[in-house]
Amino acid sequence: MDTFSIGHIRPPFHADSLLLRITENCTWNKCNFCTLYKEGTFHTRTTEDIKKDIDAVADYRDRICGHITDGKVDRTAVYDEYTALENDAEKECYSMVFNWITQDKMKTAFLQDANTLALLPEKTAEIVDYLRNKIPSLSTVAAYGRADTLSKISQEQYMLLKSSGLTMIHSGFETGCDEVLKLLNKGTTSAQQIEAGTKIKKAGIIFNAFYMNGCGGRTFSQKNAEKTAEVMNAINPDYIRIRTFVVKPGTKMWEMKQNKAFDECTDIEKVRELLMMIKLLKNCDGYIISDHIINLLPYVEGYLNRDKKKIEEYIQNFLDLPRIEQKRFQILRRVYFGGDYENTAQLEKADEKQLNNILQSLSDEEEFESFIRSRLIRYI
Repeated sequence: MDTFSIGHIRPPFHADSLLLRITENCTWNKCNFCTLYKEGTFHTRTTEDIKKDIDAVADYRDRICGHITDGKVDRTAVYDEYTALENDAEKECYSMVFNWITQDKMKTAFLQDANTLALLPEKTAEIVDYLRNKIPSLSTVAAYGRADTLSKISQEQYMLLKSSGLTMIHSGFETGCDEVLKLLNKGTTSAQQIEAGTKIKKAGIIFNAFYMNGCGGRTFSQKNAEKTAEVMNAINPDYIRIRTFVVKPGTKMWEMKQNKAFDECTDIEKVRELLMMIKLLKNCDGYIISDHIINLLPYVEGYLNRDKKKIEEYIQNFLDLPRIEQKRFQILRRVYFGGDYENTAQLEKADEKQLNNILQSLSDEEEFESFIRSRLIRYI
């Protein structure tokens, strides 16, 4: 069987989506906090190759759907077909399409890689139109785009993308503070963010903006919250997706931290910054969501025009806990489970003993914070 190209990065939201590679790697690839694409160089794929990939996806879909009757999967037939495939690449494609069919119900596709919309909008529209014709079950077709690239796309081109069937765009703004953007070497500006987001919203395309609380360190924490809120207020994104900032080994930010040029916020300080940013959001009716394990508080979620007060109270209640209770939950969240401070799971006696031992051994705040960061690094 023919195979199709699959990239290795996608938002958590697209865990069950069809992943289809349109471009490869990142156009910028210079961010001080990122290592995801350091081993590769950016290039676009040809329209012909992408269409062949879409044809291959449709072939896998048809084969697998042939083993489904009235919604019931003949898993023996699927397994036999899977094991008969010639190589790992075919098996990877088969597994993805099977998961997409059974979990996503063939509703969502995500176009990879890091800056998909660097491809000419006219070519992207042609590809999306072809994808829609081959897979008419799709309700959502989404892609990543950097703010600098997105700001250069005209309003007419966004309308073309919308009419072709592109329904959602994700952009890693990280911050709306220009000083922090320079610190991160993001290669974008708040003005570009606002121009891009405004045009995308005007075109009727769903817009997801990502915010990294803590990415300015202690020096810029307050300004990071204030300026990010200003950008969000100017755009009113459909979704604000939270990605707590953690310094990763092997990055320029890691070197800066070791050299005392970057003072990383603690876990709790990052939560305080998040609360500050949310409080400053005005006239926003989009959905804010903590949809990544790297975030400490999992249930920061809701519509800003309806649930904002409840979200603020949820965060403040955590910040008002005694420090020992905060630390207990931090360990539970980072080591044992993905639950919430309002509803902690009952631990086995052995785990409870280990938790207490960790708490006792990390009475020093800096040692405790180092322990937490060592666990967080696993998620980035």
